[in-house]
Amino acid sequence: MEIVLSKDEYKNLIEMLYISDWVMNAHNVDPDPSTIKYTTLEQKLLSLARDFDHNELVDYETKFGEYFPSRTVEEGITEKYIEEYDNETFWNELIDRLVDRDMIRNNKEEDLNKLTLEERLEKEEPLRTKYETEFEKNGIENLLIN
Repeated sequence: MEIVLSKDEYKNLIEMLYISDWVMNAHNVDPDPSTIKYTTLEQKLLSLARDFDHNELVDYETKFGEYFPSRTVEEGITEKYIEEYDNETFWNELIDRLVDRDMIRNNKEEDLNKLTLEERLEKEEPLRTKYETEFEKNGIENLLIN
């Protein structure tokens, strides 16, 4: 099987690779062995930059013997998507964790375990609304650590 890509499609693919690699690896100090199959495919695709006349998208580091997306990719549209994703994920995770904490603090565990999903969501809704409203209005300004 052969896949034919235009020059623009190749550029889009490199941007998508950068975003997916960021999600899989940006938080890891050491590479996760389970991602080697993705890294191998990424290297194969990055090595084709010259064939697509997109040398500006890829750098080759002889020290590592690997291809890397260039600053052009990093600072381009992918940065916008990663920043949006990180920002949205931060607020959603913060609210979810605070709601979970408050639910555990305010209820017995066995009572929570008896709730259906619908009942739990209904019980969580006032807490979720409280935090969403607070963070929309004040961001993290009122967050304190005891």
